[in-house]
Amino acid sequence: MDTNSLWTKIKQGLRDGAATAAERAEHLGRLGRARLDMARTRHAIHDAFTELGGHIYDQLKDDEAAAEAQSEAVQKYIQTVRELEEQLQNQEQQFKALQEADNAPKN
Repeated sequence: MDTNSLWTKIKQGLRDGAATAAERAEHLGRLGRARLDMARTRHAIHDAFTELGGHIYDQLKDDEAAAEAQSEAVQKYIQTVRELEEQLQNQEQQFKALQEADNAPKN
């Protein structure tokens, strides 16, 4: 077998392999970008739902008549958020007390 023809076959095989690898990498890159786009869209939907819920809660929390007119599930969510807000206030007060105790002069 001729050395030049063997070398030519090896070079051609390497070129074909590199081309195939590049095509595969490009395809996988497009798949990755598509997945990232889908994740961004899902996150945007989640954010929109969160904002929507926040606006609705703000409208209902101070209007007892409107809150009572809502379904039982909505009322439960409103109560849960109120309890969580109260819990957060308590935690913030405890945190502030810890900070103040930390900053108090030591004898």
